[in-house]
Amino acid sequence: MKKLIIIGFDGTIADTSPGILYCMNTTAITMGYTPVPHEALYNIIGVSLEQGFIDLYGMKPDEIDYAMNNYSKLYSMKGEEMILLYDGIDDSLRRLKESGCSLAIATQKNKKFITNILGVYKNVGEQFDKVCASDVDVQLEKRDMLRIICDELGVPVEESVFIGDSYVDAQAAQEVGMDFVAALYGLGFRTEQETEHYPNCRACLNSAKELYSKLSAL
Repeated sequence: MKKLIIIGFDGTIADTSPGILYCMNTTAITMGYTPVPHEALYNIIGVSLEQGFIDLYGMKPDEIDYAMNNYSKLYSMKGEEMILLYDGIDDSLRRLKESGCSLAIATQKNKKFITNILGVYKNVGEQFDKVCASDVDVQLEKRDMLRIICDELGVPVEESVFIGDSYVDAQAAQEVGMDFVAALYGLGFRTEQETEHYPNCRACLNSAKELYSKLSAL
């Protein structure tokens, strides 16, 4: 097993799509835009929230600050309540931690939001040695997050693995020379065939319950 297991949050640990869509659509409606269906989220997998507003609704750059502020208020009041942990994720994380490896989260979710969420789901949050997230003044790429986590925990990328659900995650791992495991139960990848473009993809997960067994074999 790898010494360090880095995991994305959205689409890997939890299904956050209901809350994200609610807050994005509600924000868009207040600004005069037409809401989009749930399937539209598949078109913005891995991009920043700012870019998501532009891609989904055609918002102009000078509207993004208002949209982001409104989204943040809505998400803190309602979005966080709509998060659904994937079945078996808490047990999988506990078993991985007990095996002696380090665990970390790499997410482009705002640091304030992820801190609040992990505070609510303490049985999940307490398993992690490091959480790397976006901040108001610092927007990190996934590849930068992976490097930061490895540096701060003192584990080489060769002894680490990143688990994510999208091509953005797979590319980030590939760019830093890290092995990748695809979560097919999330919002991005749907089939193993979609992961064949990435030679660093070592395994695919059909459910969060498979985390321990699949990673033990790496």
